Amino acid sequence: MDQCAVDELYEAFSVLAGSDPDHCSYPKGYMKRQAVFACNTCVQAGMEPAGVCLACANTCHDGHDICELYTKRNFRCDCGNEKFHGFKCKLDTDKEGQNVKNWYNHNYLGRYCSCDRPYPDEDDQVNEEMIQCIVCEDWFHEKHLQAPAVDCEALMEMICGRCMTRAPFLQTYAAHFAVSPMNKESLYKEQTNADMMTDEKGKCSYGQQEETTAGAAGRTSSPDSVTAHSRVTECVLNELKAKDAASTRAGAVFWPYFWRAKLCTCTDCKRMYVKTGVPFLLDESDTLLAYEEKAKAEALTSEELLMSCITSLNHVQQLEIIHQYNDLKHELREFLQQSANQRKDVTPEAFHEFLEELQTRKKRRLN
Repeated sequence: MDQCAVDELYEAFSVLAGSDPDHCSYPKGYMKRQAVFACNTCVQAGMEPAGVCLACANTCHDGHDICELYTKRNFRCDCGNEKFHGFKCKLDTDKEGQNVKNWYNHNYLGRYCSCDRPYPDEDDQVNEEMIQCIVCEDWFHEKHLQAPAVDCEALMEMICGRCMTRAPFLQTYAAHFAVSPMNKESLYKEQTNADMMTDEKGKCSYGQQEETTAGAAGRTSSPDSVTAHSRVTECVLNELKAKDAASTRAGAVFWPYFWRAKLCTCTDCKRMYVKTGVPFLLDESDTLLAYEEKAKAEALTSEELLMSCITSLNHVQQLEIIHQYNDLKHELREFLQQSANQRKDVTPEAFHEFLEELQTRKKRRLN
């Protein structure tokens, strides 16, 4: 498989690995971030939108027409509540009628972007990949962003034009930190330096390092100051406004990862974040990168999981299982490599056929 396909598979694993596949997430309340799905079989046109967690998608809605919505912020599982008109959750039956704090957009109805079209779109010959806005969490075609996407390794987050209008203070930050064809090289260097400061636990210490350098995001750093974390002397946003007048950008804005560390944390600005509905921008764990990295760190590798399951077996039995496991990995690798060489998509039907052939070969060997 080419590297792009590998990256997509790894990303998909990271998204799902951050959610519990066996237990409904409802008892955990409004989770900071989790994988969310919509069931087109249970919730059809004309009904109120609803979403379900990974476990309910796997168990309660097995065999249904499921639409993956990637991850959503501050969401609580709806499976089996009154929106499902009598359909009951198999994993957690003790649920309120509705989750009043859930926020729904047209994604839950199978539509995306400002064009309000489905994905994939049968009427779109190109079916280009979509980009998610980190504020409203809707997905957009690049051609409808009113701004060209910038090919930059430091570029990882996008805010759509509608959300930029809803939080106009972001235009000031965009003038100084957003990615553009003119400044993408310098931003990439700054991001690279940030990555080099990542500690052994995988937590980036870039923000803390900035606190002790001169002119860092408006915080005190002179020798006679108490500490960088003790107090904020001035509003960072006002300092940026004073440097030069921010020109309003039309359309979406693209940001490097480190831009959130530049946001002011004074009392007035924090109130403004709440008023404009974006207080999560100050939450380091809100980013999709943080969610994926947490999932990768917590998830056991297949080899670790295998060894944890066979510790009670004797040595001969362990060797036999490991041999069969390695044989299966080899067969699967050959199947994927052949599909990549022939430029074939690995469909569920093709994979099922592969498993049947594998089972047939195994029976022949045993005979």
